[in-house]
Amino acid sequence: MNKCFAFAFAAFLQLGVCFAAPADDLFDQGQQAMAAKDIVKAMEAFSKALEADPAHARAAYERGRLLLVIGEAQNAVADFTTAIVSDPAFGRALVGRAQAKLLMKEGQGAIADFDQAIAVAPRDFEVHVARAAFRLKIGNLAGAKADLENAKAVADAATALKIGEMLGKLK
Repeated sequence: MNKCFAFAFAAFLQLGVCFAAPADDLFDQGQQAMAAKDIVKAMEAFSKALEADPAHARAAYERGRLLLVIGEAQNAVADFTTAIVSDPAFGRALVGRAQAKLLMKEGQGAIADFDQAIAVAPRDFEVHVARAAFRLKIGNLAGAKADLENAKAVADAATALKIGEMLGKLK
């Protein structure tokens, strides 16, 4: 009886891999299209990946980024929210949603998303840099410097050097 259960469970796991693979393959196609700067194919691939797996955080994030670039902020917010719900520690998705909210003139919501991005991904230098850019835009020089210092502290050596150069220009 245990052997039958083990066989059935193994078969179930294999089926799960088969179901997940199409979305991942489509996501990879989207990434390749992005690398080739074929935005239309990338959008199609990410959309198909989300049809195959509506909770595919990376596909939702990447499609949200594309939507943000073409000015479809409301749809970008929806995709970034999908990514965040699927992966609550996805700081860059929170940054994307904050940037979309800024386009929609929802400043308080954007600030909350930037702060949450830092809270869930404190070791991702890009979330610190994104909030620093926002703080510079609103005239909060001290906050921007603090964010850049934090970004520098968690970045790799080459990136930390570039962040240091940015900090030097702010002083």
